[in-house]
Amino acid sequence: MTTRADCEALDAKDPLRELADRFAPGEPGTLYFDANSIGAMPVDVPARIEAHLKEWRNLRRRGWSESTWLDAPKRLGAKIAPILGASPDEVVVGDTTSINLFKTLAAALSLRPDRPRVVSQAGTFPTDLYVVQGLKTLRPEIELHLVADGESIEAAIDDRTAVVYLSQVDYRSARRLDIRKLTAAAHAEGALTVWDLSHGAGAVPADLDTANADFAVGCGYKYLCGGPGAPAYSFVARRHQEAVKPALAGWMGHANPFTFSTDYAPGAGMARFVVGTPSVIANAIMEGAFDIWAEVDPAQVFAKHAALGDLLIALTKDIVEVGSPGDADERGGFVALRHPAGAAVVGALADAGVVSSFRPPDSIRFGLSALYHRYVDMWEVAVRLRAIIDDGLWKAEKYKKTKTI
Repeated sequence: MTTRADCEALDAKDPLRELADRFAPGEPGTLYFDANSIGAMPVDVPARIEAHLKEWRNLRRRGWSESTWLDAPKRLGAKIAPILGASPDEVVVGDTTSINLFKTLAAALSLRPDRPRVVSQAGTFPTDLYVVQGLKTLRPEIELHLVADGESIEAAIDDRTAVVYLSQVDYRSARRLDIRKLTAAAHAEGALTVWDLSHGAGAVPADLDTANADFAVGCGYKYLCGGPGAPAYSFVARRHQEAVKPALAGWMGHANPFTFSTDYAPGAGMARFVVGTPSVIANAIMEGAFDIWAEVDPAQVFAKHAALGDLLIALTKDIVEVGSPGDADERGGFVALRHPAGAAVVGALADAGVVSSFRPPDSIRFGLSALYHRYVDMWEVAVRLRAIIDDGLWKAEKYKKTKTI
């Protein structure tokens, strides 16, 4: 049986334990298990913002040429690439996840012009499906085939499939798909892959290059700690970069933007996947987190994340039903616990100083971060959850209208 002392001993041996000091603490006594929604703020973010405000104040238009503002998309992409299992020249930062899904899906479809079929999952995050539906207004011939929960994705891939378009992690249960296996299955039929890594990157491995993945995207504000509304990122395997002429072509993706040519000529490599002007202040915030990521060993991050999830499951499985896979190799960035009144339990947890999230119909999600969570935090959340369940605190009238996002 695990004790609090056992958890404290694990913290004492944790090679990543000092990283927690690089992040700003929240409200005293509050445990934040919302890394799957928004990560913690690096402590040096205010100083970084002030430095950029000073540049804005003093340089004004000269900032575009005398500062590093325009270099940020490639610079930040190179810093986060190791966490994705990618090469530095295969990742660029900018735009939003939805926009990057559009760009990469359109790119993949352009490489398979004679194939109309896109295979995805019915239970994938809705925005992924909305992007396909939007593309259908431009390409009516697109056929979206949705695989139901529990059905084989491999069986749905055929010689008419252009793209296998999937979320690495199920946003409801944290069940993780095998990128290597499914990419191989797609390639066996001549199809390409587009992966949404939003609920996994920074928590679990993606190994994009090893898996021979084609395209991938993800958001920067969850486990990566890039801040509210942080820019997203795109991955394009080096072998595809020069073959794609972007469907969403913008000034900053031009080969020579300051020639102001009226004809689009795509930039080299990942530069062509940059669209508009970089978000300078948002990139400054994000770089505070990415500088931390650039210093860590991804293998240590992934090992600790798996151990934290295993511990949380072990400490709570006799309290509520576990909705996530027990095997860490099949689990994404959060642990989902199930309760018929999940939203009410989330409300009661908030009053007990535990920030979590709810997804219908009954999933209580605890987003874990290897960078700043401690093993003793897993112990403490289990103690507070047990009190809420055993004492029926979630039954209070005020929790019947709990709203979570």
